[in-house]
Amino acid sequence: MCKRVLSSKDKQQADKVVIEKNIVIDASPELVFKAITDQDELTNWFPDQAILEAKIGGKVKFSFYKDKEREHREFDFFPEGTVIEFIPNKKMSYKWHEPNTPDFPRTVVTWELEEIAHNKTRVKLLHTGFEPGKLFKHDEGWSYFLNRLQKYCEK
Repeated sequence: MCKRVLSSKDKQQADKVVIEKNIVIDASPELVFKAITDQDELTNWFPDQAILEAKIGGKVKFSFYKDKEREHREFDFFPEGTVIEFIPNKKMSYKWHEPNTPDFPRTVVTWELEEIAHNKTRVKLLHTGFEPGKLFKHDEGWSYFLNRLQKYCEK
């Protein structure tokens, strides 16, 4: 789901588009958090290669290589950034930018986890900072990868 958000903080931030996804995973917040923060776990469901220093100020760099057999990878993609929020088993945010893609905005990815029952976690993903009409296929990409995260955590 995409929605527009109006911000009064900065005129340049007004009318930005937010990608918001919510899923429930039959796994504990600890297991899900490890899957989204451990660079060895990440490559089982998300990028082909991952660097993620799990701490505030930590480096984030993902490598996605094109794959003609899967629709979601039409080109190589190398987003990078810095961890800006890190609350174990609850929340992580990082800046997300693709320096090799012209006009790619500086965005922020936020993962929020909430235990809703024993070994059941609500995952909320927000990807903020896009210009209207310029989502760079991230809306459908996040749907694809959240489905993979769910399958990975529930195996």
